Amino acid sequence: MSTNSKTRIYTEESEQSRHTQKKPSFYIKTFGCQMNKNDSSIITAILENNDYKCIQDPCCADIYIINTCSVREHAERRALGHISSLKKWADKPDRKVVVVGCMAKRIADDIAIRFPFVDLLLGPDSYRKIAEFLDQIFDTKTRIIETKLSDEVYGDIFPNRSGITDFVSIMRGCDNFCTYCIVPYVRGRVRSRPALEIMSEIQNMARSDIKDITLLGQNVNAYSYGNVDFSGLLNMVSQTPGLVRLRFLTSHPKDLDETTINAVKENDKICEWFHLPLQSGCDRILRLMNRKYTKKYFQELVQRIRQNIPDATITTDIIVGFPSETEEEFQETIGMMTEIEFDNAYLYRYSPRQGTQAFKYESLSEQVIKDRLKRIISIQNTITVNKARQMLGQKYEVLFEGPARHNATRGKTRGNIEVIVDKEIAPGVLSDMIIKEVRGRTLIAEFVK
Repeated sequence: MSTNSKTRIYTEESEQSRHTQKKPSFYIKTFGCQMNKNDSSIITAILENNDYKCIQDPCCADIYIINTCSVREHAERRALGHISSLKKWADKPDRKVVVVGCMAKRIADDIAIRFPFVDLLLGPDSYRKIAEFLDQIFDTKTRIIETKLSDEVYGDIFPNRSGITDFVSIMRGCDNFCTYCIVPYVRGRVRSRPALEIMSEIQNMARSDIKDITLLGQNVNAYSYGNVDFSGLLNMVSQTPGLVRLRFLTSHPKDLDETTINAVKENDKICEWFHLPLQSGCDRILRLMNRKYTKKYFQELVQRIRQNIPDATITTDIIVGFPSETEEEFQETIGMMTEIEFDNAYLYRYSPRQGTQAFKYESLSEQVIKDRLKRIISIQNTITVNKARQMLGQKYEVLFEGPARHNATRGKTRGNIEVIVDKEIAPGVLSDMIIKEVRGRTLIAEFVK
């Protein structure tokens, strides 16, 4: 049964609603990336606007929502295991289980068959209907599945925000179709939110004392709405009164241009942090991945960033064990890591995703993949520690975000590097700090005297 083109509603029998006086409460468990966390905020806003109540204790909730990720097999296994654990929770009367997100889009029918206690399955473009569907489910013995893709951007939904840092989605979907990536199939093609709606949301956040905001997109450099491109949006948003820091995540190397680098260079509010997924240091593997850039192009891009912004922090993603990757090609990736010296790297084993082009390729042996991942993690750990030691005695602007262990406080530099100070400091304090110690990979700072 296809989950791409229609909504299915299964009703066994109707009964009088017992929820007319008070709407049920809900709890959300989120798996996956910052985009999923942002989606959970959108879901919360929609439900609260319809008088449902968000609570933090799942034992007291009437509705348990699991927001899922499909980018890697491990993320799906974790989510499926969590859904399975809810069978006993769902046995109590008038409790409902809801599964949303990328995995719900990808394998809705499988979930419905495997977990008959799941009442509602929604893909990433169907959240506007969640309150309406829940009303139906509580009023009748109904199961609903809706996973249609659309042009939805949730542009007019502004979640309640709190804290010092937060994220704003500026676009949804992706057009790149990297051969290993499921995102275009579960989140659809790229579409951008209106710039004025993004501005309104960020202005509201700044008025709520949120000081550090990250603009989110699968490929933020592809943002385009009317005559506003990504660098134009950066410059617009950076003018927001009360905003202290502005970041963006994630950039596709092929689309990061000079105008964006200049925006970071020339605007004090835009932080000097670039997350540039390399994925592989081998041209043949990059072609197989459909990344649309070469090793040389990536090297020159990093060089341009560092020439223009010497203090820039550059982080990356790398996939280990892509199908047919040889030891020599793996060594090319290691060579890129040691040459560039990324400040940090998110390192992953290749995860086959059914429906992608790379799923058809023959996988390497499990032992080879595990061995390469172990080696590359060790190399990056050494680089990260060495980079941290280079910061000793240097002064950095730190925005404190919240408590750490042992009555300490954690904060971040403009380069998105976490710093700890051994005293209690109120969240939101912005101060120049000197790095005095490196404990493992953790930077310990003290106030400038």
